[in-house]
Amino acid sequence: MTRTLFFTLLSISFVINGYSQDSDALLLKLSERAKTFENIEATYSSKMVDLKNDFEETMSGKIYIEGDKFNLNLGEFVIISDGITVWTYEPESNDCYIDDADMLIDEGMDPSRIFTIWEDEFNSEWKGREMVGDRDCVQINLYPIDGDEKPYHTLKMYIDDVKLEIVRLVVKGREGMDTDYLIERFNTGVTLPNSSFDFDESKYPGALMIDNRI
Repeated sequence: MTRTLFFTLLSISFVINGYSQDSDALLLKLSERAKTFENIEATYSSKMVDLKNDFEETMSGKIYIEGDKFNLNLGEFVIISDGITVWTYEPESNDCYIDDADMLIDEGMDPSRIFTIWEDEFNSEWKGREMVGDRDCVQINLYPIDGDEKPYHTLKMYIDDVKLEIVRLVVKGREGMDTDYLIERFNTGVTLPNSSFDFDESKYPGALMIDNRI
């Protein structure tokens, strides 16, 4: 998977009771609650299925978010941003790519916005209720307004409208690649180390630093 596609899926990759069947009202409440979070700690698992190439991959990840800062650990990627700079570290190659955060945001790659991404980029549709494991959820489909420019055509959100939490997200790709995210743990107001959003080169000895900033 390309780095751009990975970030794009991630950014859209990651809170509603008695709102009738009004998807816009429900998403508004989702945004309102997300904006009250001092910070976020979440863990999730994902399953990517490439129907065209008969390929399947599972992955698990953990993310910290505070404002426009984030720290994401996926095992095969460690991605850290202080809101100005983004460091993407690949353990297998021991390479670290340095990018301007603004440039990645322009390309739709901003994990810090995973709880508000729908605010001005999607049309929404209430699809009903569905069980996700033992949780009774509302399903809302999101359709990108500039769909032809996106590698996906539909996002399927499953929301626990009692606990006000996103439980599952399915990304339907245009080229036959679908990714299914399951949120396993979600906490807010957690204590995060001051160094959570800084890339400490001393922790990655010998890493090749590749600076893509202009």
